[in-house]
Amino acid sequence: MSDTTFPTGGGWQFRQPQTQWVNPAAMIGKSASVEAIRKHRLANPAITAKHQLSTDPKAIERELIAFQQARGALPPEQMPASFFAHSSSLPARVSQAAADIRIAAQGTGVILDWLTSGGAPVAQELANKRAAICVGCPKNVDGSWFLTTAAEVIKSTLEARKDLTLVTPSDAALKSCDVCKCINRLKVWCPLSHIVAKTKAEILSAFPAQCWVASRDA
Repeated sequence: MSDTTFPTGGGWQFRQPQTQWVNPAAMIGKSASVEAIRKHRLANPAITAKHQLSTDPKAIERELIAFQQARGALPPEQMPASFFAHSSSLPARVSQAAADIRIAAQGTGVILDWLTSGGAPVAQELANKRAAICVGCPKNVDGSWFLTTAAEVIKSTLEARKDLTLVTPSDAALKSCDVCKCINRLKVWCPLSHIVAKTKAEILSAFPAQCWVASRDA
């Protein structure tokens, strides 16, 4: 798998939970990401030793690939054969992180896919209407640790999309969706056709009746 391969939804994302560090080289490439992770761990020897974090590039590469697969950005058919030969030896902490990310990745990945593909937002009036619905929804909740990382990736993506100004009067009260794990402040701007096309059926069916996604409010 070469550096010309980029996982969907923000490239070679990686988060080191023990330090809250986020890979700054995600959109540069796999090799650069492996080196960034290695340097971060070497710069934090106490934490690296305590949590038995590997500084071996090959081991880090396997962790990085596992992270992408866990968030649904790298389907199994795109995984290098060498990964599966070593997957049984991956630390338990990576497996647990993978499970957490998989739960949180779906909705956020939909929004990132829309942003990075150059998609246009819905009209201001519609976004305002959606935001008001989200504010009153019991599924509008504080996000998980994964969404902190996702927010950082989305922020950098938005900075690159200087054609977008995405603000509603309800932004201060918008959190994340407990159904799809999306960041509501951005989801309200995403075209419904993209959300429906990219979201798994079991998640679509879980939205409450009052949700604008469930009611198919365009």
